[in-house]
Amino acid sequence: MQTSIIAAVIYGWLAALLPASETEPVKKPGVTLRFVTEENAILPGKPITVGLFLEHEPEYHTYWKSPGIVGVATRLEWKLPEGFSAGEIQWPAPQRTKMAQITAYGYETDTCLISEIHVPDVVAGDKITLKARLGLMCCAASCHPAWHDMEITLPVLRDGSKPKRDEKWAKVMAAARAKFPKKAPDSWRFSARRIATEDPEIHDVEIGLALPEEAELPDGFDWAKTYFFCHDNQVHSDQPQKISADGKSVLMNLKGTEFAPKNPEGVSGVLFHPAGWTGLNTKWIEVFVRWPGKKS
Repeated sequence: MQTSIIAAVIYGWLAALLPASETEPVKKPGVTLRFVTEENAILPGKPITVGLFLEHEPEYHTYWKSPGIVGVATRLEWKLPEGFSAGEIQWPAPQRTKMAQITAYGYETDTCLISEIHVPDVVAGDKITLKARLGLMCCAASCHPAWHDMEITLPVLRDGSKPKRDEKWAKVMAAARAKFPKKAPDSWRFSARRIATEDPEIHDVEIGLALPEEAELPDGFDWAKTYFFCHDNQVHSDQPQKISADGKSVLMNLKGTEFAPKNPEGVSGVLFHPAGWTGLNTKWIEVFVRWPGKKS
């Protein structure tokens, strides 16, 4: 009994030492989780950003919002106080990873998934707890589903006080935002079409891109290293992507899957090149191309 009391006191003392801008780490097979914030308090009427920070063990990965033909995307089901609401997860661009021998899309390195929380103008109480039910899949040679009830408690500031910025987590979130795909310039010309296969349920996908004459590409730019991460399983993650290029134009022939939506308006995803896209300061471009004949 005495030992339990002492342990509880020590646990409470250690918890009190943690800054409000991060929670204690939660260990799951292959990954350690915590909620983090850029600011250590809530200010009524001002949104607050909460990050789910994922620390992966070597050889393990979790999944992007569209994992490919295997895997399960990480999800958060928020349970917030009255007047609060959460935006969609803001996802850094993924990388190709392997679940056993199958190519999928996810994260092998430390990653922060960001959610913006709307804070009402009037907030009752001196502290607010933000809760979410977490679900994820962490895989290497085998997979481990995990669930956890995450929560972070932050003080509420009033009377003109301002939250203190947590530089450690602000840097982590800035690094995550630097991997958010950027919008393609309006001068880039995309095309797309669906191609019937022997299986009436599967359509391959062809995506074309023509850059304007004035566009610059890095020296030695190799179109063959271009890769398309599809948002909705219209493109098979475990099949090679055939790339053919001519100067500043490229054509991508991509294998389809039986997991594609039945009647999509178009094809969307992230266009990646390891050399980056000149003038855009990014390796990742957000793409949406409507199918011919589909109206906006």
